[in-house]
Amino acid sequence: VSKLSLNRPIFVMSHIRRMLAVHIMHTTLVSSWAGSMALYELAVFDPSDRVLDPMWRQGMLVIPFVTCLGITYSWGGWSISGGIVTNPGIWSYEGVAGVACFGFGAFHVTGLYGPGIWVSDPYGLTGKVQDVNPAWGTEGFDPFVLGE
Repeated sequence: VSKLSLNRPIFVMSHIRRMLAVHIMHTTLVSSWAGSMALYELAVFDPSDRVLDPMWRQGMLVIPFVTCLGITYSWGGWSISGGIVTNPGIWSYEGVAGVACFGFGAFHVTGLYGPGIWVSDPYGLTGKVQDVNPAWGTEGFDPFVLGE
């Protein structure tokens, strides 16, 4: 029996690479489900009568929410064919949020502006804040071993 159990959240939280891999995999699963479900709904969608048989009556879930994301005007005259932003630049909200999240995590984990990470014993009874020195290059990434 291993000292560390995979069904405990402490095990994921105390290994930064495993936590990153779990979150990337979760994002991948959610995105792939939404994409495949949208393709399925598009395949079975019947646009012949939009008044008496709208999307929601046909059991659609993903496509109505995705089209709401594309609304560029008011509800009275909404359109999903508005102008396309081809170059939002680094100052888009995704770029700024990505830099802020990476910066906070990197500085907090390395101990430069934060204490480090919480490392607990195998049973989760005691723990301490420990400084870490992560490997940022290719030597710190192994897709077959998620953490350690």
